[in-house]
Amino acid sequence: MTGAAARAALPALGYATAYALAILVGRATRVEGSEVSLVWPAAAVAVLWGIHARGRSRRAAAAHWVALGTLTLAVSMATGAALDLSVWFVGVNVALAAVTTALLGYDGREIALRDPADLGRLVAALTCGTLVAAILATAFFAHQGHPELPETFALFAVRNGVTALAGVAVVLRLRAAQWRRPELSWARSLEIAGCVAVTTWVFGRVFWFNPGLPIAFAIMLPAIWVSLRFSTTTSTLFLAAAGTSIVWATLLDRGALEGIAPQEQALLAQGMVGCLAVVVLTLSLFRDSRNDLIGRLRHLALHDPLTGLANRTLLMERLEDALARSAPGTVGVILLDLDGFKLVNDAWGHGEGDLLLVEIAQRLQQTVRAGDTVARLGGDEFVVVCTRLRSADELRACADRIRAAVAEPYGDAADAPYDRITASIGAVVSERSCNARSLLSNADHAMYDVKRAIRNGTAPVTALAARSPR
Repeated sequence: MTGAAARAALPALGYATAYALAILVGRATRVEGSEVSLVWPAAAVAVLWGIHARGRSRRAAAAHWVALGTLTLAVSMATGAALDLSVWFVGVNVALAAVTTALLGYDGREIALRDPADLGRLVAALTCGTLVAAILATAFFAHQGHPELPETFALFAVRNGVTALAGVAVVLRLRAAQWRRPELSWARSLEIAGCVAVTTWVFGRVFWFNPGLPIAFAIMLPAIWVSLRFSTTTSTLFLAAAGTSIVWATLLDRGALEGIAPQEQALLAQGMVGCLAVVVLTLSLFRDSRNDLIGRLRHLALHDPLTGLANRTLLMERLEDALARSAPGTVGVILLDLDGFKLVNDAWGHGEGDLLLVEIAQRLQQTVRAGDTVARLGGDEFVVVCTRLRSADELRACADRIRAAVAEPYGDAADAPYDRITASIGAVVSERSCNARSLLSNADHAMYDVKRAIRNGTAPVTALAARSPR
C-alpha cells in the first residue's frame, strides 16, 4: 500500500474502530431483561461514517457499506446477540445511516451545522432514517411474537433518533469550531463560574438526589441560559455533558427517573435528551447566526465595498480613539491622492480603474505597520493612520514606503497609463488640542500644498508636507 493510499485509509479505519466501540457501549446499556439498549451511539457513528464516505467512487462506497454491515454482525454476535437478532441489527444500522446520509447530501451541499437551517436539515434527515429503522425493529419483534409493538416502535425511533442527533450534532459542530484561547474579563469569568455551579446543582438535585419526574424539567433553565449566553461550541459541549449525566443517572436508576419501568425509563430519558438537544442547538445556532449577521452588517457599514478598507466612519472612530489614548506627536495621518488615475479610467474604463484601486489598497496594507489603519475616503483618496510614532521621521519613512509601493509598475505595456501612476502625499503629526477632523483636514491641506508645489516645479511628486493643526 502506497503512502497516499495509507493516508486515505486511516480515516475509514478510525471510523470502523469508533463504530465497533460504539456498538459495545450500546450493548452495555441494555435495559434489564431485554435486548433493548438505552442508548445507541453506533447510530451516530454510522451516519458520520456515511458522511465521510459520501462522494467517493462506487467501489469505495460499496466497500464502506459492506464494512459497516460486517462490523455490526461481528460485534453483535460477539456480545451475545443471536444470529437472527444480529442480522436484524445489520439492517437497522445500515438503513438508518444510508437513508440519513442520502437525504443530507442529496443536493450536493456541504454537510455542516452552522445555522438553524442546517439543524432543520439534520433533524429531517434523521427523522426519516430513524423511522425506517423503527419500522424494521417493529417488524422483527412482530415476527418474534412481541406483544408491545407500539412501545417497541416508539422506543427504537426515539432512542436511535435522539442518540444520532446528539452525536452527529456534537461532532459536526466541534469539527467546525475555531479553537482559540478566549480573553475573559472578571465579569465573564464570574458568569461562567456561576453557570457551571448552577448547572451542576440542578443536575445533582434532579438526577441524583431528588426522585420524581416533574422536577426533571428544571434542567431546561440552565440549558436556555447556556444557549443564549455562550457560543454554539460551548453549548454543544454542555449538551454532551448533560446528555451523559441523564443517561448515567438512568442506568444507575437514580434521581428523577428512579423506580419507573425499564422501557418507559429509557423512553423518558431519551425524550429528555432529545428535548435538550433541540432547545440547546436551536437557541445557540440562532444566537450565532444573529451575531454573524450583525457582524456582517457592521462590516458593510464601516468598510469600503470595493477595497474592503475602512471607510470614513470607521477611520474617524479609530483616529479619535488613537488621539484619546496617545500623547501629542505619537499619532500621524498620511493622506494620498493618485496622480494620473483619470487617465486609467478614460483609456481603460472604470472596471480597470476599480481593479487598480483594489491593487493600491492591497499594496498599502502590505506596506504599513501592523496596527496602523488604512482607509479609503472615496475616489482615489486613501488615508493611513499611524500610531505609536517615536518621531516625525518615522512617519516620513512610512510615507516613503507608500510612495515606492504606489510607483511600482502595474501593466506590461510601456505606454500603459498604469506606468504613470504616482501619488501626492500630505502628512501631519498630532499636536495638543487637535481632534480627528482637524488632523484629517490638515493632512488634506498639506497634500494640496504638495500638488501646487509639483505644478510649480518646486517639489517632487511624493514630497512630505507638514502643517500645524488648524
